[in-house]
Amino acid sequence: MIKIGEGHKSEVFLRPDGRILKLFFPHFAPLASEEAELCGILARAGVQAPRVDDTIEIDGRPGIVFGNLKAGETLGSAVRRTPWRIAFMARHMAGLHAAVHGCRSAELPSQRLRLEEEIRGSRAASEETRSEALRVLSELPDDDTVCHNDIHMLNVIVHPEEWMIIDWALATRGNRLADVAAALLQLRFGEQPRGRLAKTALESGRALFCRVYRHCYLRFRPGLGDELERWELPVAVALAGRREGRMREQLVARVNELVGSRRRPAGVQT
Repeated sequence: MIKIGEGHKSEVFLRPDGRILKLFFPHFAPLASEEAELCGILARAGVQAPRVDDTIEIDGRPGIVFGNLKAGETLGSAVRRTPWRIAFMARHMAGLHAAVHGCRSAELPSQRLRLEEEIRGSRAASEETRSEALRVLSELPDDDTVCHNDIHMLNVIVHPEEWMIIDWALATRGNRLADVAAALLQLRFGEQPRGRLAKTALESGRALFCRVYRHCYLRFRPGLGDELERWELPVAVALAGRREGRMREQLVARVNELVGSRRRPAGVQT
């Protein structure tokens, strides 16, 4: 087998038969059965997601063999390698995400309940801000659309034949616009490289990607722009509570901007 990737919880290998093996580290062994069960739920909902061909054990480590996942590169790697294709990739990502939102499931956990829990437990925001986020969330519509909730540049595999969204551990049933808001925040506020020039180039690329992605997604789902903006505060507060480092700082700054804009009287600009 050829090792093609590694994360905090597992290693990823390309098997001789061309299938992908995700092998969990011993400390995270229980996650293997949870992920296999989740993949089954997504398959029943008709979602284009990794499908489990088999579950195995190697040297006491549980693993999942995926039959439809191809060995490609992450979206982040593809953007860095071919930056002149960034608009195309953003449009493709929007279409892929919109296709996910065409699926429904009653088996997945509730997005609203998870957001409420994350907002209440978020120590990245003040009590007043958490209360405001919960109030806004209570006024937004619920749904049973399949939502990934963790879209970012490392969770999309790019392959010439097929793109695929991976790592569905946070999948829920809920409102598609909460999922889009989370994606936009994570695509916008990833970890920054060192060096002013590199940061400037990356920020410009991210801004373009987000702008094209948002525009194209709303073309697939017209008339939802205003509601999407309302989802940003509760999603940002929840997301800031489970992120660290520079990304957490950026999310907190964005939360403060959103709260500040709500407190300013209509017509007052700064």
